[in-house]
Amino acid sequence: MEDMRYVAVIFWAVVLGQVAGFIGGALNQQTFNSQKTMIVTVVFAIIFSIIPMLLDNDKKNRA
Repeated sequence: MEDMRYVAVIFWAVVLGQVAGFIGGALNQQTFNSQKTMIVTVVFAIIFSIIPMLLDNDKKNRA
């Protein structure tokens, strides 16, 4: 069940990243590029999913 949390994080990161990319493109008067936005969103979602795991492992090692 714990693994589903990471799937949910990536799913919502993609959805919210696409929305942010669309709004950011509109504010900068640029065309919306879904592929570039998807790549950036997935990279950040993976990074933000890995950081808590690393911090949790560090906390367990110290105890």
